[in-house]
Parts: sequence; structure tokens; C-alpha cells
Amino acid sequence: MNKAELIDRVAVGADISRLAAEQVINSFITHIINTVSINGVVQLIGLGSFSQIERSARNGRNPVTGATVNIPATKSIKFRAGTAFKNTVNHKK
Repeated sequence: MNKAELIDRVAVGADISRLAAEQVINSFITHIINTVSINGVVQLIGLGSFSQIERSARNGRNPVTGATVNIPATKSIKFRAGTAFKNTVNHKK
């Protein structure tokens, strides 16, 4: 499912216009991004949690030349699925 399909499903499921559903989804995404970017955690019961993690600097190798490359420290995003989400996925085999 892509974003447009999600917007359509939310519009139908909530019995609202497609424009209103798009505004809700865009606001939802913006607030998650803003919260996680300032090192906050977003916890959605039944879905999971979004948080920021630090990746330390490390040495890597260029696969073509074999030369050592310094990979700088970065920040990344972590999503941890909630128990209800995991259970639903595991029972639909």
C-alpha cells in the first residue's frame, strides 16, 4: 500500500473526504518526524514506537577497491513493532 491508497482507505473508513484524510495523514507524518527529530519517542499502542538512535563512527571497506573508508557517526530512526502488531502478523500465516 502506498500513501495515496492509505489516504483513500482512511477516507472511506472514517467517512470523510479524501482531502480531509490527506490532511490528517500529512499532519500525522509531520508530527512523527518532528518529534523523532528532536530525540522524542512516538508510541502508538497497537502499532509500535518510533525513536531516534545514534550510529557510532566506524571503519568500512570499499567493496570494489578494498580500501578502508571512514564512516562518520550518524543518527537513524528505529521502529519497534508493538505486541498487538506482531501477534496479528504472526497469526496470519
